[in-house]
Amino acid sequence: MTSRQLGWIFGVLAMLVAGWLLARDGSSDESTAEDLDLGALIGPGASYVRIVPSDGEPVDLERRSDGWTVNGYPARDSLVDATLRALAGSAPARLVARTRANHERLGLTAETGTRVSVGAADRPATEFLVGESGADGRFVRLVDADASHVLPPGILDPFTAGENEWRDFLIARVDTAALQRIVIRRGAGEAVELARISGAPSGWAVDGAPADTAVTRVYLETLANLEATGFPADSFVFAADFENPLAVVELYTAAESAAPPAGALLFSTGLDHPDVFVRRADDPIVYAIGRPLANLLTASAAHLRGR
Repeated sequence: MTSRQLGWIFGVLAMLVAGWLLARDGSSDESTAEDLDLGALIGPGASYVRIVPSDGEPVDLERRSDGWTVNGYPARDSLVDATLRALAGSAPARLVARTRANHERLGLTAETGTRVSVGAADRPATEFLVGESGADGRFVRLVDADASHVLPPGILDPFTAGENEWRDFLIARVDTAALQRIVIRRGAGEAVELARISGAPSGWAVDGAPADTAVTRVYLETLANLEATGFPADSFVFAADFENPLAVVELYTAAESAAPPAGALLFSTGLDHPDVFVRRADDPIVYAIGRPLANLLTASAAHLRGR
């Protein structure tokens, strides 16, 4: 898991706790009719979120049968669900201004605010603008309302994120206990085969010789939950040549050499891009990984062999 993902997760956990505390405290008589209860307006079962920033590309989150997507790509379900739960469980937003005269100062004009629509299949969407942050939190108002409100820090922050922050960084999850062979093909060079073998300290051999125990362990742990460091822009993705990949890593769950691979990873690069591109053979989504990680996954026999 990347440091960026950890930061997002801790941030979401913090805003969930803050929302729960505020909801508990807000159950007293301190709430007024002038407060804005976004959670009640949105209701349960939200199935889509559309985020339109004032200076960026729209972000469309949609719940499908197999989880959330963001602009058609797999999204981090935990982040989307936690964001909606935090909003639903927060205390009503406190009134901070009554007239349109304050919208510009609060970042809540149509030109400066981030427009968010949240809805479900069986009810109209709730539309609101997310504005600047202040000492008490981030400002918000309903699209057609004059009044402006504030929610505590963190609750609305995810709605200011771009597409990449919502995307799922997981490239592949591999059951390494089921693997029998791993074949690494680097360009036109000879293939390197990492295969299970009894008697070797690591339990694996590379081209028939015992594999290094520590290197093999790291290799398999990396494959088990392979995550990207980011996502290349379309201009790089379209130019990447996966028909003639720089390297291929084939994963076999059968020991027989004639058996087809259970999965494969394809590697490519982009001109002037610092990272290496990778995708699964059964999926067109292209991810970016650092060169050290790419070098590990496409390691040579000398690197994998016991020393």
